[in-house]
Order: sequence, then C-alpha cells, then structure tokens
Amino acid sequence: MKILHTADLHLGKRLNKAARLEEQCDVIKELTEIADAEDIDVVLIAGDIFDTSVPTSEAERVFYRSILTLSGRGRAVICLAGNHDDERRMCAAKPLADLQGIVLAGELDYTALNDETLSDPTPPPSLYGLFDAADYIQKQRIKIVGRYGGVTVDKDGEKVNIALVPYPAEARLSRWAKQDYNIDYAERVKMTLSSACEFFDDNYNILCTHLFLTKSDAADSLGGLLALPVSVLPENADYVALGHVHKHLKVSKKPHAEYSGSPLQYAYDEGRTKSVNIIDTAKRTVEQKLLTSGKNLTEADADNFDECMSKLDFYSGDYVRIKYSGEPLSRDEAAAVRSHPAFNDLVVTAGLRDEQKVEKRAHLSDDEIFDLYYKHRYNAEPSAELKAIFTELMGELKNETH
Repeated sequence: MKILHTADLHLGKRLNKAARLEEQCDVIKELTEIADAEDIDVVLIAGDIFDTSVPTSEAERVFYRSILTLSGRGRAVICLAGNHDDERRMCAAKPLADLQGIVLAGELDYTALNDETLSDPTPPPSLYGLFDAADYIQKQRIKIVGRYGGVTVDKDGEKVNIALVPYPAEARLSRWAKQDYNIDYAERVKMTLSSACEFFDDNYNILCTHLFLTKSDAADSLGGLLALPVSVLPENADYVALGHVHKHLKVSKKPHAEYSGSPLQYAYDEGRTKSVNIIDTAKRTVEQKLLTSGKNLTEADADNFDECMSKLDFYSGDYVRIKYSGEPLSRDEAAAVRSHPAFNDLVVTAGLRDEQKVEKRAHLSDDEIFDLYYKHRYNAEPSAELKAIFTELMGELKNETH
C-alpha cells in the first residue's frame, strides 16, 4: 500500500487581514493530484485540521469538501484531532464519513467501525460514470476495521495497522483512562501511545499522533505544547506520522518518526519549502513530495517610503511584512503602503534603537529628554506652553509615585 502523510492544514487560518481559504483549497487540489498520480491508498492527516476549536462555517465547508475530494477513487482518508481541534465538533459528521471510507479520529476507541459498512458502500446512481464506478469498485477492495487504539486498513489481503492518538491533552487523557497524577505527563503519554499500539502485529504498523517531540533539553514548548522526549514513542511502530511542527523534520530513526510539516507557510519564520511524505509499505520507504501551492511569506527591510513601495512591487506575488527603520511615514505614505496588494504587515524597528539611546541619556533632565524626543518626532522645537504642561504633568506623576 501507499500512504500519503500530511498535517497542520489549519483551515480558516488568517495572516493578519489576509484570508488563506483559497490557497488551502488549492493545496487540497494539489494533494489530490499527487494522490492520483502516486496511486495513494490512504491519506493520513496528523492533526490541526482547523485553526481554531470553533471554526467558521466557511472553514467547515472547505473541510467537508476537501475530505470528499481526497477520498475520490476509493482512497481511505484519516483525519486526526490536533491541539487546535475540538474533537467533538470535528467528528460531528462521523456517521456520514464512515460510509465514505473517511475516519474522523478524536478518541482512542474505534471499535464502532466495522468492515461491513465500508466494504459494501452504496453504489453510485449510475455506473455509466467511470470515475463513480471506479470509486465503487475500489471501496469494495479497501476495508477498514476499527480497533481499540486505531484501525486496520485491508486491501486485497494486504493489511496496514494505524494507531490513532489525537493530541493527548489532560482532558482527553482523563477521558481515555483513569489517570495517576503521581506519574509525570511524559510517562503518561508514553503509556497511552503504548496502549494504542497493542494491536500491532507482523503487518506494517504506523502510529499517527500530534505531539511536540524534541531531543533538545533547552526547548520546553512550541505553540502551547510541552516538549516531550523522543523516548515516549513505542519501538514497535514501523513509521510514526507526526503533526504539530510546521517544517519537515525527522526526529527518530528507530522508530522511524517524521513531521511532514504544514502544506502552506503560515508564519514568517517558517521555511518556504513544503512537502508531504509518501510511505510505500511494500518497499518500506518514505519519500518527500514537494508542494507548489500557496504564496510565500516574505520579510523585507526598508528605511524610507520609496524603498517600501519598491520592495512591495518586487515581491508582488507574496505576503510581505515590511521591517521599517526610517523616519516616520506621513499619513498618505502609510496609507499607500498599506493599500498595496502585497502588503500584509508593518513592523517599526527604529524605536528599538531609540530605546538604546535613552539608556545613555539617563543623566539628562526630563525637560532635556522631552526636547530631544520632540525634535526627533516632529523635527521642530516644542513650544514653551507645551513644555510647561509636560513639566507640570511629570511633577504630578512623581508626587503620586512618592
């Protein structure tokens, strides 16, 4: 079998005022094209399907349309709940999803799934539609059997076991099993993963989960998730499909564990190269497939208005964050920058240098510091009346402090 591993769709996510749903639709189309070209049997999405626990109706519409699209040609689609997802809301359509070979994974017990439901799908209205007929025949070949801890996918007698462990938040852990809080969180997560993988056998075994794993002692959290040691992973998994980290990353050789990364660039400090992993269970190989959908996020330095506009024009196809270090822009200049189609954010860095200079002026009086500030801000001397008001206010503040 061939399995496509991706994660962190973050449907509905915005970048400041920029909506990303259109790009997210484009990347789903690209994933579908890859799945068709590579003859993928299972699409595995390792968490953070949505960007918020209460997604917009538009984001939910894209989600339902996306999983139906990905399940074309009889593919099984498995969506795991990450730390951004409300598992109950994500799994609301589970009865309908089950009929389409789509597994919405928000818990640990999947025994409610059975092979009769998925091996005998409702035939298409007309078998004259070639793609519909192909989907129908393929769904008869691919069966999904629910287990405690995950599912077994069966295609013509070839089986792949997939343990499914959503992000193990404390609330979820307490629902799954009685917790002994004398044992630390990392050990309890390790026990949960091990329990989910108990049905693994001599077939190809995959653990899909959503965690922040690290080998570094310095890192303690990422995106609100505590860092966990790689040692929490069970060694009886042939491959661990991870979600949460937005760049492609191999974290362990035994077991073989990888983050696929997000399919779109969602932060300016993320790498631009995006990809999915393709697992070939027969060859026991894992390969990356590069993605091309979506805009780049670009940071550009500028110290005057003309340079701002020049950088925005140069990166016109990107979302651009301007790091501005020049004199304050006029109202009209600021409006022109913000109205440029490529503009997304403006970060003023000049103030950082000003703060460093203030430290060196500690010996100056309040009036002298005010004079320097006013000249820098307005390129003019403050009036005597304004200085008098400032001096009076400073005196009142100091009296209140004393």
